[in-house]
Amino acid sequence: MVDVILDIDSVGDDILAVLYGALSENINLLGITTVNGACGSIRQAVHVALNTVALTGKEIPVYAGEEKMLAPRDLSVDGDPVDFDEELRWKFGERLDKFNEKAEQPEKNPEDIGAVEYLIRSFQERPGEIVLVTTGPVTNVAVALQKDPSIAVKIKQAYILGGVFQASGNITPVTEYNIWADPEAAKIVLNSDINITLVPLDICENNRFADGMLTRDHLADIQYGGKGAVVDFIVNKFPIYIDIWREFFQLGGFPMDDVITLALAANQDLCKYTDPVFVDVELEGEIARGQTVAYFGKQIIKNNLRKHRNTRIAKSINGKRFMNLFVDTIIG
Repeated sequence: MVDVILDIDSVGDDILAVLYGALSENINLLGITTVNGACGSIRQAVHVALNTVALTGKEIPVYAGEEKMLAPRDLSVDGDPVDFDEELRWKFGERLDKFNEKAEQPEKNPEDIGAVEYLIRSFQERPGEIVLVTTGPVTNVAVALQKDPSIAVKIKQAYILGGVFQASGNITPVTEYNIWADPEAAKIVLNSDINITLVPLDICENNRFADGMLTRDHLADIQYGGKGAVVDFIVNKFPIYIDIWREFFQLGGFPMDDVITLALAANQDLCKYTDPVFVDVELEGEIARGQTVAYFGKQIIKNNLRKHRNTRIAKSINGKRFMNLFVDTIIG
């Protein structure tokens, strides 16, 4: 069993990742740290995490993290990239209310210390023993590295959901949301000495890997194969997520990006990877800001950092095996 700290921004597939991690026989969730990202506020992120943990009946501590990105965007100008209401209300009507709905007040409270302090303390106390999995913007990790750079080499492995290299981005044609939301933080983390596995959109949100997405067939398997609060919750909540991603992105189902990233912590052979490479983040431009750039091949302009090969990139996934693992874990 692998000891994991899971850092999330508490939207759709983050919820599924928490459920999967709490119920998996191969993952020991030591704690959940939250960051403001697609959820809209740290309060919402914390409440969703606490309510999701409560569904499982497990005792997993939740820590409140960073409210602001290192260089936050003005959403009054850019708009909220995860708000589908304007484009899809005409088709889905009131069903759209189930998408990223406001969390109810949880029965329990988050821990007294913040996410950044918890991350630093955990890796200092148990160097080389804990895997870090991030499924939202990596702001918490970047701030922790700024406060204590020594933790980089004390993280056993970091599985980071983010970036795009071959497929189209989901924010601009070359950017993926988690990196785009806080590119300064992503640059700090990717340029650090952390041993990183990067899980890009290429293997998560591309119809070549549709068998790694959640479909209504999977919901039926969960409904008829299991029972209890977690099963009821997934079957009730996630049909609209499947429909949104099929309508807006024309994908074969709802992408399981966050669950895939967490699953790799215990089952890394679900994916095939590149050799280790240096990955950087573009900080300029309206379209390219937040683009992940991997230093493959030969270039005339020299960059000494390309020798810092600390990141392997997932390039394919056994989607059917992954989805079978997810369904079997949920139904127990």
